[in-house]
Order: sequence, then C-alpha cells, then structure tokens
Amino acid sequence: MKVSNNHKNLIDGCLRNDRKCQQELYDTFAPKMLAVCMRYANTKHEAEDIMIEGFMQVFTHLENFFGESSLESWIRKIMVNKAISNFRSNNKRYNYEIIDMDMEIADDSSNIEAGLTGAEIIHIMQKMPEMQKLVFNLRVFEDYSFKEIGEEINVPENTARVYFLRAKKWITEKIKEKSDK
Repeated sequence: MKVSNNHKNLIDGCLRNDRKCQQELYDTFAPKMLAVCMRYANTKHEAEDIMIEGFMQVFTHLENFFGESSLESWIRKIMVNKAISNFRSNNKRYNYEIIDMDMEIADDSSNIEAGLTGAEIIHIMQKMPEMQKLVFNLRVFEDYSFKEIGEEINVPENTARVYFLRAKKWITEKIKEKSDK
C-alpha cells in the first residue's frame, strides 16, 4: 500500500465527511492539480472549473481509492480525465481529419527547451491549438502511448502521432519567437 499514514488519516476523515480533513486534502493537492489542469485549459478560470469538478469526483469516489498508487497519482488521474471530458464536451462539433504520416514532415529531433519560466510555458501552451495541446499533454506529461491517445480522442494512432509532432513544432516555434524578442 502506497498511502502514507498522514494521507490515510486524511482519507479516513474525508470518508467520515469531516470538513477539516476535506479542506486539508484539498489544500494539500489543489496547487499541483491546478497546474495539471492549466496545461489542458485555455484560461485559469477554465482550469479552476476542471479542478473543482475533479475534486467533487475525488470526494464522491474516495471510497474507491484502494492505495494501489499514491493518493496524488489517483487524484491526478481524475483531473486528467476531467480535462479530457471537458475537451470532448467543448469540441463535439469537430470532425477530425485522418492524417497520413507520410505526408507530414516529421522532425522528431526538435528540442523545446529555453530559459522560460513555468508560467511562460503554460501561457504558450494555452494558446496551442486544442487537439495538439491535448495530445501533447497526454503524451509528455501523462505518458500515454499514441495508441491510448488515439483511443481517448477517437482518432487513429498515426493521427495522434502527427498531432504530437505538430504540437512539438508549434511550441518550438513559439518558444523561438519568445526568445528572439
């Protein structure tokens, strides 16, 4: 079991509807979870909405946490799933193209490092085209395979790869523009 004694006590208190424990659990994880949600959202307000919905699910389903992973990982997974759900509900009208890998110029050697702060990178990412942002986040931060990404967003695996390559190219260009200023 990967649950620390402190987290075990928090979980037990939350399951008893102890408001102090619920507040402590929220205060402990909210800053990190807001950062996760910010990567998927277009605005801080949208990220906060995703996070609040995520915490509502955390408190509603806390009895389903069995300690197979850390509490933080379990909460993070809920936040990512809420972000994916938010993306789906806000983008129902899109008809995504099937992209042929051979038609894309794939430069997988691009390096997207620059001396930028986390806030600057988040700001850049929030302006990324929606599908590219979602695929980039799932691949880079959540370690989803392209097959898993394709299944989540209902596109072929190669299409997910192309969206990822486009995201890398997009973010590299934006970082270069920012560093040239």
